[in-house]
Amino acid sequence: MMKRLSILFIVLFTLVLSGCSSKFAYNNIDWMLYWYVDDYIDLNKQQKNLLDVRIEKWHKWHRTTELAQYKQQLLDLKSQLEAGPLSAEQWIEQLEQGSKHWERFRDHISPELTALAVNLTDEQIIELFETLEKDNLKEIEERNEDTEAERWEDSRKRSQKQFKNMIGRLTDEQKEIINTEIDNIQSTFDYWIEYRRASQAQAKSILLQRNELEDFAQQLQAVMANPDQFRSDAHIAANQHNRQVFAGLLAKINTTLTKKQKRRMFNEIDDLVDDITDLIED
Repeated sequence: MMKRLSILFIVLFTLVLSGCSSKFAYNNIDWMLYWYVDDYIDLNKQQKNLLDVRIEKWHKWHRTTELAQYKQQLLDLKSQLEAGPLSAEQWIEQLEQGSKHWERFRDHISPELTALAVNLTDEQIIELFETLEKDNLKEIEERNEDTEAERWEDSRKRSQKQFKNMIGRLTDEQKEIINTEIDNIQSTFDYWIEYRRASQAQAKSILLQRNELEDFAQQLQAVMANPDQFRSDAHIAANQHNRQVFAGLLAKINTTLTKKQKRRMFNEIDDLVDDITDLIED
């Protein structure tokens, strides 16, 4: 269940920063959460009531505290972009600031997630991790349906579409920049599967010993608070490399924007700011 909560709020954070459906998703987080969780674990009435109370608290905290920080980052980003193209180092700072939003949320909810976990039965815990492993196998199967060349081509097309959504029609030069930089990305899929399985195995072991471990809460929160402990050195290095490549891509595209693309980009940022303002005031 804790993994699903993490996934849900990552999705919601993305929605908050992605436009028209954001307000609906954010304001209906309660039933969305149950929809997600029900795919993984069958909660009884008492467990649902406990979860409902905490969701309401998290939602109120997030609306009153966190959304303003998302809004401020967007306003700061727009101000920097208006002053001139951002360097790769400046884009790294923006990416790191975005990661901090998730980390604050994770650290805020992890103690209460631990309290909820105490109420799970062994059967529910086993069901949860069996379903998570089915997800792992499904991810592997779907990835293997395409060749490596097809996967890279999909990545290039997906990246071009994302930039087009933000700045409008791309020039041939911009398409070439995207294709070249995407080819410099290192695949982390195998590392990611290893990481998922390692973190899931540790969480399962701790949860099944919840009534015997004196430091159960501390151990479980450590799993959530320090995910890098389950990543190999090669995985961490690849992630760092890819972040640098992506920041470099943003910096290069930033220097090629036409006046029309800049207007489109600033309008998109303004729309996102307006959406977040509406959410804060709801």
